[in-house]
Amino acid sequence: MPSRRALLSWTLGSSVSLLLPTPALASVARGLSLAELRQGSRCCVHGTALTAQSRWETVGRSRRIVTTTRLRVEQTIAGQSPGAEALVRTLGGQVGDVGQIVHGEAFLILGQTATLFLLPEHQGLHGVMGMAQGHFPIFTDERGARRLRRSPRAPELIDADKSASKLLAGRALPDAERLISEAFAREK
Repeated sequence: MPSRRALLSWTLGSSVSLLLPTPALASVARGLSLAELRQGSRCCVHGTALTAQSRWETVGRSRRIVTTTRLRVEQTIAGQSPGAEALVRTLGGQVGDVGQIVHGEAFLILGQTATLFLLPEHQGLHGVMGMAQGHFPIFTDERGARRLRRSPRAPELIDADKSASKLLAGRALPDAERLISEAFAREK
């Protein structure tokens, strides 16, 4: 049994740690199902980020940094193919010494291949449906199988059990492709 002094020290230390401020590092969003990702998407592709350019734009009524990434389309899994390449627009990035992070936005890393649910925007640009919820980087596990993982800036999800993130993250590529193709085969 711990001594009275040890118990008092532990209680006091725990109480003080509860009073210290801690930064909030996550955003929260309602989890989108695979059907919802499909409904808002024109297509789902495997693509590799080749180049990216960030610039200031007016979005709504605010000046924001927006990044346009040139994506080499490796494979169209389902939907209407965007062609051999697609320009994907995401919020956030860096212009000069100023950087902006948009929590919950898809974060495309140059040279990394990912599965993306794309929706058409204006002037030939595409967006990522559901922001980070429609972006799944592909990695190779310890056994050599290629799998999907959640986007690095994916938000904490409400109703996560019903979400596409829960369904697809960790799945082997062929299994994920089958589920996505089946979702696109259903009526919109």
